[in-house]
Parts: sequence; structure tokens; C-alpha cells
Amino acid sequence: MIYLIPSYFPSITYYSHIVNFEVTFNISTKYHKQTTRNRCVIMSANGPLNLIIPIKQNNKENEILHDYGAKIDSSKNWKLKHWKSIQNAYRSSPFFEFYEDDFSKLFFNNEKLLYSLNLNIISHINNILGLKKKMEISTQKIGYQKYNNGVMDIKKYFKYRVPKYNQVFMSKFKFTHNLSILDLLFNLGPKSLNYLSNLKFNQFHKN
Repeated sequence: MIYLIPSYFPSITYYSHIVNFEVTFNISTKYHKQTTRNRCVIMSANGPLNLIIPIKQNNKENEILHDYGAKIDSSKNWKLKHWKSIQNAYRSSPFFEFYEDDFSKLFFNNEKLLYSLNLNIISHINNILGLKKKMEISTQKIGYQKYNNGVMDIKKYFKYRVPKYNQVFMSKFKFTHNLSILDLLFNLGPKSLNYLSNLKFNQFHKN
């Protein structure tokens, strides 16, 4: 059993856990900054681009996700900015138009809590992948060491190596490892599940 904390459009290495292992999403952990809870990285025409969900400033570091922590600050108009960035980055990708409408509807829902938005995103991506796994969710407090925190640390985002696939801006930039699952979906489409199934976390190597 692997414990993960729901992430915003998770990285490829994060998603390989969901595909290859039994995962429980725990939503009782303390909120920490500099993680993929509220951010992801896509590849834009200008290189890697961070998309960050603003969190209400009265959210304290010791507040927990499942009850009264990590409230999304909807006053920042972040949804429109993120969606336009995703459109600009992937409009020319092979499979963007196949998923655009569904992602748009998901994106502009009215979720107020970060964990709820993230779980909805993961559930939606599972459906796209055809991944028939029940999403196990727990509010039980467990030891911090039981989490795989490496895949959530934004400072380690690009340190995990994954097999190359065609990316939109490869003619301009070299292949960029471990971007958001969005990059894989829009570039590989139905082949994404097979790609993820062939990844094992203990086979990744760092720079």
C-alpha cells in the first residue's frame, strides 16, 4: 500500500504510482508549501511553466486538508489563466481536441477545497485512461514517513527520469522529464496507460 496526497494535475512519476500500485489518498495531512498539492508544470512555448492554484492567505501551515484547510482563493481568476496557458501550450498536440471539452467542464467547476478539486481531477484522468481502480480515500492520521513525498516535492520535479515520448516543443527544447500528466495525455492519448504501466518507480533514476 502506498499513501499519496492528492495533487493538482500530478506528474508522470506520481501517476505511475496510481497505475502500478495500490494507492490510498490520505486527506488528513498538514498543508505544506512547495509541493504539487496546488501546482503542476506544463511545457509552454517558452519552456516549463508552473501553474499554481492560489490558497487563501488565512490558511495556516498546521491546518489539515480534509476539514478546514487548503481553501482555494477564487478571487485571483486563476482558472482562466491556467486554462488559457494549457490551451496555448497544447492546442497543437495530437490529442488535445479529444479531451478539451471534458477538461474544460472539469476545470471550471466550483470546488472550494483543494483536495476535492484534486481528487476530481485524478478521477477524471483515471476514466480517460480506462483505469478501473477504486479510489481509496482515508482520513486516518498516519506517520509522515509512510508517504512517498519525493513525487510531490516541487524542488525534485525534474529529477526523475522517464522514457522519451514526442512533446509539442521538442524542436525548440530538449525532452523535458516528468511533466504533468497533461503533457503525456495530450501527446500520447490512448497510449498513455501503456506508457505508465511500463513504469516502475524503483526503476527511475535521478540526475
